[in-house]
Amino acid sequence: MTAFSALVDLTSNAAFAVDASSRIVACNARLASLLGYAREEAVGCACYEVLQAKLPNGEPLCSPGCEGRYCFEHHAPFAVQECSLRRKDGQWLEVAISTLVAPASTEGSAADAAAIIFLHRRGEKERVACADGKLCVRTLGSFGLSLDGRGVATDRWHRKQALTLLKVLVTCRGEAVRREYLIECLWPDADERRGRERLKVTTYFLREQLRSAGLSRNAVRITGTGYVLDRNAIWLDCEAFEGCFEKGRLLQQQGRAREALACFEQADRLYTGDYLPDDLYADWCAVERQRLREMCLDALGSMVDRYLDSGAYEQASDTCRRGLAREPYREGFHRALMICLTRLGKRDRAVAHYHHCRQVLAAELGVEPTPETERVYREVVLGRTRDRSKGRMRR
Repeated sequence: MTAFSALVDLTSNAAFAVDASSRIVACNARLASLLGYAREEAVGCACYEVLQAKLPNGEPLCSPGCEGRYCFEHHAPFAVQECSLRRKDGQWLEVAISTLVAPASTEGSAADAAAIIFLHRRGEKERVACADGKLCVRTLGSFGLSLDGRGVATDRWHRKQALTLLKVLVTCRGEAVRREYLIECLWPDADERRGRERLKVTTYFLREQLRSAGLSRNAVRITGTGYVLDRNAIWLDCEAFEGCFEKGRLLQQQGRAREALACFEQADRLYTGDYLPDDLYADWCAVERQRLREMCLDALGSMVDRYLDSGAYEQASDTCRRGLAREPYREGFHRALMICLTRLGKRDRAVAHYHHCRQVLAAELGVEPTPETERVYREVVLGRTRDRSKGRMRR
């Protein structure tokens, strides 16, 4: 155990240390007492499995790809003013969370602590402040807002179009959105005068709700004939995902495969589902949803390639299956999965998957497998190569 993780025993708060994979590497007696776990039960588990934290609006705070893990991997602090933790006996505790993050210079083995997490019972003197005060906007898998670790209860907003306005501005992030476009998205049947009046009222309502939630900055600004988000006032999960993906692609081009893999894995953790799934039939977000989805599939494909190169066939096969769950007819994942199953000694399952691939392609697209997929099936799964001089297959 490093000196950093040894600090856990010195603090008077319930505390534990996690490594870069969010595994608990050390915890103190106060944590064991607070949550009802013995030390040996907690150490080695993922922190999200032990905490099972939820925000006040019921949304899960802890997950394999949560914001806390992202912060720790980037050596940034993470704090939550108000959440609920589930004790081992099933009771829920109201706590605040603060962290001490290891600087980049202390990175070492996988057993090293990446951060120490402190739990503060609600009502204690310690209060936890958010490091940057930004509005956190989740768009992947589900839509949600939080500020200083507290969920914003948007389900109570009586002007639902205010959420749509925010979503459209997020989708067009980085550029001003013309009034006419916003009116068309929100009230397609309204005339120009009524549309402008509704837009003014809805914008005012949105600003007031965010201000009531504690956002000190004005997230929506008017510029010329349009509206734009203040990029310094918000944090977007889709933007963080795209940043990880682009960094991974750049590192891949530079031949830095291991570093690229880490970026793609982080992008995969951030991509918890498709973009704005509650607005599945809205035209204004369809292109962005498909663009981010393609990035996710490309990231998974790059991960599979790296896992195959390193002989990590179990990881590669799991990643292929997740890719196929998102897009069942992507043949690259089918081919890679056949290779993985064969390398793992599961040739019969590889053969079965080839036939499953044929069925999926026929049902979804009405096509046969490509020559490349047929080649993998013959040469890798069946162990045959073509004798070009005699024009026949041989083992």
